Amino acid sequence: MIKNILLTVSSLLLIQGCGDVTSSSSSSDSVSTTIGKAGSLAKYAVVGNYLYTVNSGVMNVLDITDASKPKKVSKVHLPWDVETLFSYKNYLYIGAETGVYIYDNSNPVLPTSIAQFSHVQSCDPVVVSDDIAYVTLNTGSSCWNNRRETNRLEILDVENPKNPKLIKSLDMWSPTGLGVDDNKLFICDGDSGLKLFELNRTRNSQGVEIDLELKSSDAEIDCYDVIAHNGTLIVSNREDIRQFDYSSFPMKELGRIK
Repeated sequence: MIKNILLTVSSLLLIQGCGDVTSSSSSSDSVSTTIGKAGSLAKYAVVGNYLYTVNSGVMNVLDITDASKPKKVSKVHLPWDVETLFSYKNYLYIGAETGVYIYDNSNPVLPTSIAQFSHVQSCDPVVVSDDIAYVTLNTGSSCWNNRRETNRLEILDVENPKNPKLIKSLDMWSPTGLGVDDNKLFICDGDSGLKLFELNRTRNSQGVEIDLELKSSDAEIDCYDVIAHNGTLIVSNREDIRQFDYSSFPMKELGRIK
C-alpha cells in the first residue's frame, strides 16, 4: 500500500515545463529537463522524456514522450540487491542493501555504472543535494540479512561522482525515508518519529564538512517516507499522508489524507 501512496504523491509533484527547471533535490541543482519529484524509497525516477525503474537486479528505461503510450527502450542489469532510485544532475543514485551505486545518465537510454560506495548489509534509501548524498541504513525486516544492528545516517561527498567519499556518520534509532531541501534534512526515524536537522556546509582545502543541528524530533508524527520541496513537506506512513509547511518554525500542518 505504501508504494502506491508514494507513487500517487510523487506523480502529483512532477515538475513539468520547458527550459531550466528545478531538479529532484534542491534549487541549486539546475538542469535543462523535466524531472520528477519522488520520495526517497521510490523505485523509479522521471528525467526528461524517460522513466527509469529498478527491480530485481534490472533497470528498465521507458520513453514517455507520449505518456499515454510509454515505450521500453532498454534494460540495464544491476546488482541483485537494489532498492531505491534517485536522480541528480546527470546521474542516477541507486540505493542497495550493500551500498550506493552511481550511474552516469549522460546517454539517457543507456545509463552506465561509474562508482560504488559500499556499506554494511542494511536497507538503504539515498537522496542527493548540493553534491552531498545522504544515506540512511537500517536493519528493518525487509532486508534479507538484518542480524547486524546498523541504524545510522551516512553523508557522502559526491562532487566527483566517480569517487564518492564518506564525510561522517550519525547513529539513528531506525531510519527509513529522508528528504533534503536547501539547508534542511528530514528523516523518518522509527519510534523517534520525524526528525529535522539544519545543515551547515563548508568547503576547504581538505574537502567538504557538514555540521548537523537537530532542530526538532517529533515522535507524534508517524513517518515512513517524506518529500520536501520549496517549503512543503509531504509525510507518508502506512495509513495516511500529512502535509506540512516548513517555511517557518515550528512547522504548520496543512492537511491530512487518510
